[in-house]
Amino acid sequence: MPLTFWNNWNLENLINMNIDYPTILLFLALNNLFIIALFTYQYFYHHKKWYFSVFILGIIFQTIALTLVANRNVLPFLYSVQISNLFLISSFALTSFGLVSFDGKIRKNVLWIFLVFTFIFYSLFLTVADNSTIRIIIQIFASSFFYGIGAFYLFINKKKYKFAIILSIVLFTYSIFQLVRAAIIQQIGQSYDFMKGSSIDNWYLIISVFVISASSIGLIMLLKEIDQKTILINNAIIQRDKLKLEELNLTKDKLFSIIAHDLRSPFNHILGFSALLIENIKEYEIAKSEEYLGIIKSSAQNTLTLLDNLLNWAKSQTGQIKLNSKKIILSSIINEIIKQSNSIAIAKQISLMYEQAEEIELYADVDILKTVLRNLIGKTAEVDHPSPE
Repeated sequence: MPLTFWNNWNLENLINMNIDYPTILLFLALNNLFIIALFTYQYFYHHKKWYFSVFILGIIFQTIALTLVANRNVLPFLYSVQISNLFLISSFALTSFGLVSFDGKIRKNVLWIFLVFTFIFYSLFLTVADNSTIRIIIQIFASSFFYGIGAFYLFINKKKYKFAIILSIVLFTYSIFQLVRAAIIQQIGQSYDFMKGSSIDNWYLIISVFVISASSIGLIMLLKEIDQKTILINNAIIQRDKLKLEELNLTKDKLFSIIAHDLRSPFNHILGFSALLIENIKEYEIAKSEEYLGIIKSSAQNTLTLLDNLLNWAKSQTGQIKLNSKKIILSSIINEIIKQSNSIAIAKQISLMYEQAEEIELYADVDILKTVLRNLIGKTAEVDHPSPE
């Protein structure tokens, strides 16, 4: 019995079966209402994006058109044909534009193309409104045109998102099918009537349900894929900022260490010579006092220069300034640093000497080189020396 039933209920019977088209169209309208409810929920609770609302509006227009066409026997020609097809052609443009705008970009060129061709297709439709075959073909060409453009723009984003290529294939296949359907209807001629049903229209209804459902689900999955990529990008940014913050903390600690070392010694010298001068101001000769005052002044100036250089170094480490490397004469820099460090040498009762063997040129940042040399002299001065030189 099951085998006999299957032999009788083959694919040919399925294709050629009689379908109550008004009822089927109302069923499609109800299916669209479910999709509208699903997308409305997605819009308010997950993806409150403008292109989502455009896609929803397209489905609403399509639902209105299906309802008007399904009631063609009870509604006047103006509503069941002219107004219904205005909604239908507009729905093709809106749903396709909503799909191609999945990344949030407003493609103005595409928008203008859709607006112009919506007007062109509907104007052509009105001029042949009395010819049912031609107006159906115009409607089919409009559907194929808008979904074909949607397929193209989704296809060029296939490398970024895998669901873009899936949606592109669905829309492209539907566009080709619509062109085949238009060719078959053209061969049927004036005797064609959509409501009477035909094999190609049976396939059209079946494929349309699939395309509407696949496009809706595909768009949701595409947006989910975009969200996942956005999360990955944000996590990468957070990780990068975390590493940068750790580097800044290390730079801060290093800066404090250098400041503690490089600035503490000069200030101690200033305080030490100031204390000696205050305690022995009456006993020291004028020349001796002037010598100490000169050392204090020199130490203060050198300390200010040191502080500026340290701040510049800190900025270079945090990326606020770039290294300013240039050709410099090493001996001139060394002599300058020795002169600036003279107060340290006097306090330690040592002499700083530089014997130049040959002229050396370097390609380096002057401020950083000075900081390195000061650190070397400071570390050397801390060590007890058997010789004052």
